[in-house]
Amino acid sequence: MRPANPALNGFDPCAKWLFTPLFIQFDAGWCMIVSGGMNMTMGIAAAEKCDDFGWHPRGHIDPSLVAEIAQHPRFGLGHAWSRSAGYALTTAPTRTYAVLTMEGGFELDVDGNTVTTEAGSLILLDGEAPTTARTLTETARFVWHLEPTFLHPGRSKFRYGEPIPTGGAPVEALTSITNALVKAPAPTSETARRHLALSLENLFGAVLEHGTGRHDNMAQHRDGLFMAAIVAIEAQFRDPAFTAVRLAKETTVSIRTLQDAFSRMGTTPRREIERRRVTEADQVSAIETMSASDLAERVGFTSARQLNRARSRATTENPAE
Repeated sequence: MRPANPALNGFDPCAKWLFTPLFIQFDAGWCMIVSGGMNMTMGIAAAEKCDDFGWHPRGHIDPSLVAEIAQHPRFGLGHAWSRSAGYALTTAPTRTYAVLTMEGGFELDVDGNTVTTEAGSLILLDGEAPTTARTLTETARFVWHLEPTFLHPGRSKFRYGEPIPTGGAPVEALTSITNALVKAPAPTSETARRHLALSLENLFGAVLEHGTGRHDNMAQHRDGLFMAAIVAIEAQFRDPAFTAVRLAKETTVSIRTLQDAFSRMGTTPRREIERRRVTEADQVSAIETMSASDLAERVGFTSARQLNRARSRATTENPAE
């Protein structure tokens, strides 16, 4: 069992019942969560992961927040997306944070200076500088932290606290390895962890060195396709006829283009539709008694068997959740 997170001030993330309103005290202050009397929402579970990662939620927690992370003694990495979010970053003098904004944007307060990120930009943040972040719109992002060997603030050729446009193969490699490591078992060897941390740091160097304003290989994200699709899923997942094919039609792109945009964020349209339906099923079953077939129909599945298969896939893909 994962030890209790002291930042949650006694909140039990496995508690079955939450009632409106619920206030949770994170390191950065109090957050109000309107749960509607259901069990822990997808957003609350994701907020706890962000808190563990050193991004302490501030203000209202978006119930549709998704965060998938992996942490090791030498580094941490992950991806997340939400309609809105606010955070205070853990102050850690030996740590460097990095944020790649795929869609949307952040307004950051870095030691009293306001910085804005845009889609396709990477920013390095000094862990010693007090930093807060809030999304400006629906935002998809990759996040990392590591203890640098050559990307030290003040000594690196790359400036901290300044968004740098990205593009090309280096950023593709960085996001691909991050998506792979989020889903992979944690390395048990200290030597393996050290090599992975160095590899990530070198990839950051390559991305920053190659920085370009073209973003040719990220056109779908520049146009906000991924988050537009996520918003559409949130609105229509309860309809059993809502599929990836229909999602592509509603976002006016080909199914291949849609799948490519989701692939860059380490997921698929089908997985996100199922994730939302399974979450809803868990919430409904916590407060209402109904047959499995009625539950499946209510949340967008065509049968109880389909719901059970989706739950099984979710457990396999997210064993820690």
